[in-house]
Amino acid sequence: MFEFFFNPSKAPQPVPTDKIVPVGFFDDTIIFRTFVLYTLFVFDDVLDPQNLCTSLERVVSRPGWNKLGARLRRNDRGQLEHHIPASFSPDRPAVGFEHVDHGALAVEDHPAGSCIPHPPRNGRPAIVGDPDKLSELIYGQDTPRYLDDYIYTDRPQLGLRVVSFKNSTIVVLHWIHLTFDAMAKKSLLNAWMLMLQGREDEIPEPLAPDDYILEHCGKKPTEPHVLAEYHMSKPGLVWWVLQNCYNLVLKKQEHRMVCVPAAYITKLREKALAELAAQAPSEKWEAPFLSEGDILLAWTTRLAIANLPEHSETPIAVQQAYQWRPILKDLLPDKRPFLSNCVGFLVTLLPAKDVLQKPLSYLASQIRRSIKEQGSREQVEAYTSLIRLDPANRAPPFFGSTSMQLLMFSNWQKADMYATDLSAAAVTPRRTPLTPSYVQSVQGPYNFSDGIIVVGKDLEGNYWFSGNRAKGLWGMMEKKMEEEVI
Repeated sequence: MFEFFFNPSKAPQPVPTDKIVPVGFFDDTIIFRTFVLYTLFVFDDVLDPQNLCTSLERVVSRPGWNKLGARLRRNDRGQLEHHIPASFSPDRPAVGFEHVDHGALAVEDHPAGSCIPHPPRNGRPAIVGDPDKLSELIYGQDTPRYLDDYIYTDRPQLGLRVVSFKNSTIVVLHWIHLTFDAMAKKSLLNAWMLMLQGREDEIPEPLAPDDYILEHCGKKPTEPHVLAEYHMSKPGLVWWVLQNCYNLVLKKQEHRMVCVPAAYITKLREKALAELAAQAPSEKWEAPFLSEGDILLAWTTRLAIANLPEHSETPIAVQQAYQWRPILKDLLPDKRPFLSNCVGFLVTLLPAKDVLQKPLSYLASQIRRSIKEQGSREQVEAYTSLIRLDPANRAPPFFGSTSMQLLMFSNWQKADMYATDLSAAAVTPRRTPLTPSYVQSVQGPYNFSDGIIVVGKDLEGNYWFSGNRAKGLWGMMEKKMEEEVI
């Protein structure tokens, strides 16, 4: 919050040859323009940092991808713009780059490197680490933390940090959230891998930076939002924030990483499907589909509210990020990456007692029902129309009541980050893929309680998720994990 005192009063002078593109309406939101995202990958081999940087710069130098190398500016009206260099150079690089060399040191002998989590050995879910203990690996002296770190410098919006050890390489990608979302990041990772492998001609061309397909979303909705009656007014939202301010912001937070083994998730899902099948009214009745994501969100929610009495009437709002690309096929050309945020939230509302007393299959099926009911093309239009009611902040609509407990989930599994193969950058040539042994995503500059990032599923099928919670709540969740029998 004090960045004003440390930044110059003026942004760099505009470069006349830069292409100026307005930041997309649903990119320039109070959330996306505030938060900077950082994803850390651990690779158990020595990678060539210059090869990593050069190949990523070559991707960003291509048509469409060059938006990621844009400089962020405000125009005379205070509106955010992408200023895309006509060409990149050492003075104005495509990617912000930093390399830290601990080449004589093994990663496990480094204070932060020794804290990299590993899957539990007993086959049960467990809290395996504190992501904040890896901060030294993520943040450098020049790593951006705030929106002003982009506006008042000439840095590109995409950054790469490489930390080298004699037996491992830490790769960190960072960007301000208004640049793109998790699925656009997947497109970037795929392009990076192709470039490293010498398959440059296979890299697809994204939509042009000024081809913003969401420009008219929400202007002419054809139906109300499914949860319109639960849409909180601004006074209601302010009252909810005031009631929850202590737990959300002021109370000491704890950051934890959880790993749920593959076999455990499989058992949870099989049990839930069996429960639904047992409720079948007839032999012709077909139980609803439940994904592993449905099960994971339901299971985590139940653990997260374990501090509430079993008969509590407290309203619970399970909010999950939901990407729109598959729904907006009429706007998005086939196989063309869209390098922006194309995501909203789905919400499942129910009393705490239903979460705590009913079987896991009940909540999982309610989450699946929310996806089905709120995930249609028409509902995307209805949802975005509610964002347009607040043109200044463009905040996501809140559904629920002033007394609700809100749990926020962002599941990045479809970005498939554990499949990132950087073997082509290995110092010693390899014939086998090199995928990360650990991935972690964090955000700043603020950490709010009960925001859970599902990083994804590793190649062994284990799920990883992390988040900040008020002090003591992770301990309660850990106790429940240890007691649970399936």
